[in-house]
Order: sequence, then structure tokens, then C-alpha cells
Amino acid sequence: MSSVSNTDPRTKIFIVICISFLAVSISAARYLFIVLIGSFLVLLFFRVNIVHFAKKTKILLSMVVFIALMQSIFTSFGEPIIQIYGWILMTTGGVFMAIQFILRMMIIIISSGLLSTCSSREIIQGLVQWKLPYEVAFMASMGISFLPKFSEELRDAMIAVQLRGVDLKELKLKQKIMVYVSLLQPVVAGAVLKSKAISMSIEMRGFHTYQNRTSYLILRLKGKDYGIMLIVGALTVIIMIQYLYSISSFLFF
Repeated sequence: MSSVSNTDPRTKIFIVICISFLAVSISAARYLFIVLIGSFLVLLFFRVNIVHFAKKTKILLSMVVFIALMQSIFTSFGEPIIQIYGWILMTTGGVFMAIQFILRMMIIIISSGLLSTCSSREIIQGLVQWKLPYEVAFMASMGISFLPKFSEELRDAMIAVQLRGVDLKELKLKQKIMVYVSLLQPVVAGAVLKSKAISMSIEMRGFHTYQNRTSYLILRLKGKDYGIMLIVGALTVIIMIQYLYSISSFLFF
């Protein structure tokens, strides 16, 4: 195995935390685009199968674009772009907010692909060795694994619609919106039912029966792990300082 594949899971978690922090903290589209490019480079560095990951998250990304479109329509500030009979459908502020939302969600989704190279057991152990309570670490691991499950539910719902003779490519925009809105309720309901089944199976296996837990897997950080975390942390600080400086310069002038 290569040295990259042997990277400690805590290093990958640290990278995802830094990228997600930048995605949430930054509002300028140009800086978000830089972070997005950096997320792609990180996946390439850790040899993540981008094509396979893109296929798994394609439907989820389409939902992100749909939500961003709705956000742009119902955001009223800014100059009007599309206006019909005095009713403003889209504004410059709405488009700007939509671009921000798409970039943020793409960054978070793409960076989460890095965790696909780790097993859930490694993620839990890494968080536990960071002195995080096991219950919290387990919930974080389940939350990470819930994203592909939600995408799977959405994909199954889309297939069910197509099997009933509905061709989404031939539908008009209004009809597509109605289809996507109608799919949200069964997708969310299916995800909730799956989470309940997982919860019941965990309780039946005696989760949290004993106070103290032991683990056969012990993670150890190596020199390359410290080096990667130092470089990523320094880049995060530099980008954040540059972003704050650009904001302060804009406000001052």
C-alpha cells in the first residue's frame, strides 16, 4: 500500500474540518471557488476515485442546484433580472446567494469524499483517541455514513418515477419542480425509517451496556500525518486571513 493510503484517519478528519470551516466562514464566491479547487486537489492527492464518487452524488448535487434555484427565486434583495407583470422572479442578490450555496455544498460534499477512504471503525477510533466520548464519535460516524444512504433513497425514488413512465428530461421546468417537491417527502420518510431501524438494531446489540470500552485498533500518528496537518492548517489560516483582510479593506474604502 502507498504512504498516502496509510494516512491516519485523524489526518483526513482534520482536513475535512478545515475545508468545511472555510466553506461555512467564507461568503465571497471567488474564495469559495479557490477552496473548491483545493478540495478537488485533496481528493486527487489521496487517490479518491472521483468518477465513482461523482456518480454516487450526482442526484444529490442536482438537488443542491434545485434548492439553490428556489433560493434565488425567493430572495428579493438586489437588482431584478427576470420580472413578469411586476412580479420579480429573480434578482442579482438571489443569484449571488444561489452561487454561494452551490459552492458551499459542493465543497462540503466533495471534502466528505475523503472520508470514504476510511472505514467507520477507523473514524470512530480516531475521534475516541481525540478524547471525544464514544457516543458522540459513533453519532458523527453514523452522520457521515447517512449521506450516501440519503443519496440512495433519492436515487431509488427517481428510478421509481421513471419506471412509471415519467421522463424527467422531457418535462418542462414547472413539471420538474413539482416532481422534485413530491419526491422530498418519501425520501425524507424513507431515511427516517432507516435511521429508526438502525437505532433498534444498535439497542438490541447492547450498545452502551458497559461504562468502559476497549479497542483492538489503536491509531498512531506518524511524521507525514503531522506534516500534512501542519500544511493544511497553515493554508487554512492564510486563506482566512486573506479573506478577512479583503473584507476589512472593502469596508474601509
